Amino acid sequence: MLDQQQDAAGGVHDARSGAALYRRVMPGGGYVEVELDGHTTDAASGDAIAPHHGRIIMERRADPGRRYGHRAPVVAELSGDDRDELMSDLFRLACDNAALARSLMRLQTLQSRAH
Repeated sequence: MLDQQQDAAGGVHDARSGAALYRRVMPGGGYVEVELDGHTTDAASGDAIAPHHGRIIMERRADPGRRYGHRAPVVAELSGDDRDELMSDLFRLACDNAALARSLMRLQTLQSRAH
């Protein structure tokens, strides 16, 4: 089972800790990107210590010059033990413009309440 998390406090991606697995240009400019962090395992037993963790980043600025110094917002984060299921859910969301717009509006609402 996957757990979806929204970063209500910051809502921006600080460091590129995950591997970018997918990126596409958004209609009107900008891009959406899927990242997946590595799976942490116990060296002795080989058992998983932490689940897989992935995120979807959405940059709406069409002009790369306007992106300088700004971090793209993380519109969704998912965690799960099954890498394939996690990747499927991340790709499905990253390909759905309406779902991305809803996630971005939800993030903006949470940020405006925090201020």
